[in-house]
Amino acid sequence: MTRIITLLFCFSFSIGFSQDRFTADFNPCKLEEKVDILKDQYCHNKIHNHTKRPILIMWAKENLMMPLFWDSYVCDNNQCYSPAIVRCPDDAPNEVLVDSTVNMDIHFQTDGTQGGAHVVMWVYEKDDTTKKLKIDYLFNKTVSNNEVKNISIKMYPNPASNAFTVEYNTGLTRVELYSILGKKVVSFNPGHFKSYDISNLVDGIYLVKLIGPNDQLLRTVRLQKRSPRA
Repeated sequence: MTRIITLLFCFSFSIGFSQDRFTADFNPCKLEEKVDILKDQYCHNKIHNHTKRPILIMWAKENLMMPLFWDSYVCDNNQCYSPAIVRCPDDAPNEVLVDSTVNMDIHFQTDGTQGGAHVVMWVYEKDDTTKKLKIDYLFNKTVSNNEVKNISIKMYPNPASNAFTVEYNTGLTRVELYSILGKKVVSFNPGHFKSYDISNLVDGIYLVKLIGPNDQLLRTVRLQKRSPRA
């Protein structure tokens, strides 16, 4: 009986330990400033290693809400990435030494217009992707637990030849396609399970911007246009 209790205690301790292997300084990381067209604003955050060995930290970024023509980018301990990079490269994890920290910052690029943004970062160990720390980065925005709603958006097929479809469960007011160089090529009025015709576009990579109320950018998705093979 004593052995069973001891095993249960060790098991419980290991579960609690694994859940607190790393934490963030701020969650959420809040930033409230007036928009300055001359500089980017950013939420500075750090990830702490609570284990007795070095760990390798990865991240994934998701723009949940962003005004039109705004964008965000990540600066971790290795480098600052372009807004198009939404996931930590597999060959560039952040090594967090024992009793040490690494930077995990979100920078907001604005066009000089006022507004608010909400970016989510998922932080996890390279060797264990099942336990992820969700960090909310808020710019001029306050989000309570009651206000946060899961935004479900699904776009398919991808690659697409003649048309694509968007499924969503929240207010979608516009679907816009941009070239990889940032030039808008077409805009659609949305509809549930509606197909959007792209048969007249040349093959290549496009950015699909899903716009919500008040011109808030809900999501940006890369779409490959590829004509059917003869």
